[in-house]
This record gives sequence, C-alpha cells and structure tokens, in this order.
Amino acid sequence: MEQNLEQNSQAPMVNAGVVNTMAAPVVDQRLIKGPKALFWYLTLFFSLSITAFAIGGLWFQFINKFLPKAINNSYSMSFDRISQTAVKMEIASLIIAVPVFFLLSFFIRKALAAGYLAVESKIRLWISYIILFFVVAIAVGDLIAILFSFLDGDFTNRFLLKAFAILFIVAWIFSYYFLELKSHVALVGSNLPKIIGILSLVIIVISIIGSFFIIDSPMQTRKKAFDQKRVNNISSIKSSVQSYYTQKGSLPASLADLQANYSYGQINDPETGLPLEYKIISATSYKLCADFDTNSEDQVNNGYSYDYYGNNSLKHPSGHYCFDVTVSVPANKQLNNLDTNTVNLGTRQ
Repeated sequence: MEQNLEQNSQAPMVNAGVVNTMAAPVVDQRLIKGPKALFWYLTLFFSLSITAFAIGGLWFQFINKFLPKAINNSYSMSFDRISQTAVKMEIASLIIAVPVFFLLSFFIRKALAAGYLAVESKIRLWISYIILFFVVAIAVGDLIAILFSFLDGDFTNRFLLKAFAILFIVAWIFSYYFLELKSHVALVGSNLPKIIGILSLVIIVISIIGSFFIIDSPMQTRKKAFDQKRVNNISSIKSSVQSYYTQKGSLPASLADLQANYSYGQINDPETGLPLEYKIISATSYKLCADFDTNSEDQVNNGYSYDYYGNNSLKHPSGHYCFDVTVSVPANKQLNNLDTNTVNLGTRQ
C-alpha cells in the first residue's frame, strides 16, 4: 500500500501543473498563412492594378501629346488631348505603387522559396484568378473604347498605338499570371519572374523619366494657376460691372465702389493681393488690366482648360495686358450702342 502511494506521488501531476508530459506544438512564426497571406496578396493585387492603370494612362498621354487627334468632338476633347493634370497623377501613382508592388513581389517570392508561404495556397490561386479576370475585363472595356474612337473617325496612328498599348499591358500581365497558375514552381525555381520584373521596371522608369519632358515644372504650374485665377476674377468683375450698370445706369467709379455693392466678387490679384487695374474709357466702356506670368495659348496647348464662364475670349500674352470691355446697354435706355457685353482683345499698355 505504501509502495503504491509512493509510486502515485511520483506520477506526473498534470492537473496540478507540476509536470506536463504533453509538449505544446511549436508554431513557426515565420509561416505566412490565413489573414496575413490574404493581406500580402491583396496588397500585391492593389498595387499591380494602380501600376497597370497608371502606365497605360501615361502612354495614352504621350500619344495625345505627339499625335493629336485631327477630328475633335466637344464631348471627347478632354480625353483626346494631353492633360497635364492626368500626367502628374499617373507619375504620382507610379512613384508610390511601383516600389510597393516590387518589394511585395520580392518578399512573396522569397517566402515561397523558403517554404514559409504555401505555393498551393488557395488564397494565392483566388487572387491570381481575380487578377486574370480584371485584366480580361479591362482589356474588353478599353478595346470597346478604342473601337468607338475608330468608328468616330479616329483611325490613324494614334488609334493603332493606343490599341497596341492596351494589348501590350494586358498580354504582359496575363502571360505572367497564366504561366504561374500552370506551374506550381514558377515562382520558386524559375528565373522568369525575375526577368519579367526587371524588364517591367526598366519600361516604367523610362516612361516616368520621359513624362517629365511633357509637363511643366511645379513653379511653372504655380504661375499658370495664378493666371487662371486672374482670368477668373476678371470674368467675375465683368459680370458684376454689367449688373451694376444695369441697375444704376453708370459704371462704378472704382473696383472698391463695385465691391461695396457686390461683396462676393474678387477684385484683387491672387498673388500680390493688390486690386486689379480698372480704367473707365467712356460712359459704357472700360479696361481691366493685370500682370500675367504666362501666355494663355500655353494653357490649351499643354492641356489646361482656360474657358471660364463659357467665355474663351479672355486670351492674353505674358506681361501687363488690358482687356477692353463694353457693357450691354439696357433696351429701356434707348441708346444706340446695344453691344452684347463684347470683349475685344486689348493692347499692351
């Protein structure tokens, strides 16, 4: 009896927590699965999508710049001519998304080679098939748009180049992921992903560098933005002066007098903060002057919209320039010069 008690006292006391003969399984923290794997692949898919869209949009802007459309329709002009805003957005997208995509691709390939990420992972297969689906959907949508342009009369070299750009990007991505799905060791033992990655990076870097030659510098962009605001203010002043004349039968003595009656109008230069120049010429005509940093023709040629309030006659050179404005005289005044708020191109002062 005493011997049995002694043996029992020496037995493992699992419940008391003294000795545990069942060793806990060791989990390798380096394994990538479940939510972590999903995060990796979704981020890869997201950065790839941004990269593909951005590089395609950038190539389209190159085509719009060097091969402008011969036939422009009002509803399609914004898509058929170069847009500096679009170019800058594509550059910013590529600078952010490309490093994310390539770094994540490197880590995923490294994890697959080391066995920390399962090649047969259902998450990888799902994301790969989703990528293929979106690639095909985008290709179909873009080809429809290109075919529309062709039917709209744009069957020139720009049509062929845009179609080729779309097909090239789609074929590049589709081939990579299709081959990956066909071979479970494509990302582990093959040099193809590395070769494709290097070629893709070279093409993207060349495209980004080239894009800086078709856009303005940040300083030039700032100058054009100030000029756009000046034209905006001049258009607003024109409308306010016309309302003032219609109500009171005379021109305002100064811009301060105008602002006292129409406080919502902007009468100052957006850069200096000083009032714009206002000169009364006659009972129904006056001049509005401002100092412009750029030529308004550059706004259209470089992809800026410069048509404020439907009035595209406020064109100006760089430097000090005045617009000659004649108000529209109400019919009840029974005056002879019934102009329609005509803006004549002025002369340098």
